[in-house]
Amino acid sequence: MSTLVDFLQTLPDIEFRKGKACVDAKKRKASAWQFNPRRSVSALGKLNLVDVDTGESVCLKALLKGNGKAPGHAIDVEKRQTALKVREKAFLGKVARGRMSIQFVKALRSREPDAYYRAGIRSLNHLYNGRIEGQYVTYDHYYRLTFGGRYYDQAFQNLPNEFKAKFRTELLNYDIEACNLACLNHLFREYEVDYRVKSSIYKTMMEHTGLTRKQCKQMVHTTTYRIGRVTIGVNDGLGAKVYQWCGNRRKKALKILRWWNQYVSPLRCALESLLERVHGAHRKSCSSPRNYHRYANEVGLILDLNSEEYQREKTHYQQYARNKVLLAFMICGVEQAYIREVVSLNPGRVCMLDHDGVVATGALSLPDWRGFTMKVKD
Repeated sequence: MSTLVDFLQTLPDIEFRKGKACVDAKKRKASAWQFNPRRSVSALGKLNLVDVDTGESVCLKALLKGNGKAPGHAIDVEKRQTALKVREKAFLGKVARGRMSIQFVKALRSREPDAYYRAGIRSLNHLYNGRIEGQYVTYDHYYRLTFGGRYYDQAFQNLPNEFKAKFRTELLNYDIEACNLACLNHLFREYEVDYRVKSSIYKTMMEHTGLTRKQCKQMVHTTTYRIGRVTIGVNDGLGAKVYQWCGNRRKKALKILRWWNQYVSPLRCALESLLERVHGAHRKSCSSPRNYHRYANEVGLILDLNSEEYQREKTHYQQYARNKVLLAFMICGVEQAYIREVVSLNPGRVCMLDHDGVVATGALSLPDWRGFTMKVKD
């Protein structure tokens, strides 16, 4: 076993120009650096990042050596939710140290210094307490709790998909099949809404529109988080994307949007019924009218709908904005409740958390949740 610094000495040096944010590991912000396109012709792997304030330079080996222990996980919840914070820390304790394949560093060296290359270099800044163990660099996580109960790891999740695959080479990448649909159907069952989104929806859409599966998934997700509303126009939003997918043919794009608006009308009614029942169940279970604006999702996280970011001038716009964020919050809660159960069933085997999946060192035992399927993906 050796340190990551020892390993990097075998590579051509990668240089940074640093500012004050790089001095203290706890305050370091990689996103504050800018890329300087000037690069040595002879030395593959040379990179200069410029900080506008100072222009001091430091090599990557010295930077990683100063990373040290990761700061405590950022779990920002209300003071009244101290029990939730304790529970979340216990959950993160079951996630093993992160693992980065050495193939990732080799992939960085072979790329031109484009946006992907920069994202990869910045990720190395978050490999706290890195150690070489065989073909992997193990590191201490720094997770930040985000909307709905998701955890964000800057070393891994900042990367584009191409580099994520290199990062987790020969590890098992588990992903929830049709995650959005599974979470929606779970909520429909829980709140007794007589509607289910069929898994064949993507196939039907592909046959009717001629779009790819990925594009159809994006249409479903966007429409779901707009509570089933579809705007028939190509100036912005979903309409602009469909217009682009159709090769900038306005007539074809509008035809798809009109069909989609009609096809999705049962889902729109079901989502409206779901939100009505969520509001009704919350009012019945709420201990005090003073807490009517505070909604909890499946992992116990609280959403305050009286927050300034959801306030609008007109009442109906404000209610729409609140309903949109509440629906997304509830869906994320179901997704993360499933992820937490997966980690609890496999302590020490999951080494990285992704939004709708996990990365593991070996085969996992999966919970028996109706409608949920988790598979290993490339």
